[in-house]
Amino acid sequence: MVLFFQKKNFLPFLFLLHSAIAQPARWGLPQLMQNLAQVKTASARFTERQTMAILTTRLVAIGTLDYAAPDWMQKITTSPVPESFVLEGQQVTMTGPDRQTHVFSLGASPLIGGLTAGILATLAGDLPALQHVYQVQLSGGPAAWQLVLRPRDAQLARAVTWISIRGSQNRITEIDTQDGNGDHSEMAVDETISRAK
Repeated sequence: MVLFFQKKNFLPFLFLLHSAIAQPARWGLPQLMQNLAQVKTASARFTERQTMAILTTRLVAIGTLDYAAPDWMQKITTSPVPESFVLEGQQVTMTGPDRQTHVFSLGASPLIGGLTAGILATLAGDLPALQHVYQVQLSGGPAAWQLVLRPRDAQLARAVTWISIRGSQNRITEIDTQDGNGDHSEMAVDETISRAK
């Protein structure tokens, strides 16, 4: 009789244990940011298609992207014209097709500052920094997720309506943006990840 009661009491425990094991791990914004933060360096090829109200055809640009945590990022455009954008901390260095180089701080350009803040905070997995500048909405699951960022600041919102970042696990596969004029950019990213040891 004692053995019967012991088994009877043990069955609910086994059921709860099985349920706990069967339940998938909870996944959401904190888990995504944690996964992204593990990536210390990344390189990628990109193809960017821009739709502008003043143009009848889409502009297509091709180049490379490089990132090193926590705050270094480089965008090199190779076609149709050579251009470069380098962010190091709060300093931006831009070189145009005319080979003229311009250096300025992010604070001097709200548009560039807002765009880079959203992308850089996402790459770094820095959720507090991201939510400080943007309202953040996550949809999908680990294998195919989408972040939609909408600026909190009214001035920035006039320049950047939204940023959409898509990815799989800790890889970013697409970055889309729309500005206050309705101009739209779609950037497909083919990323190779290198992890820090």
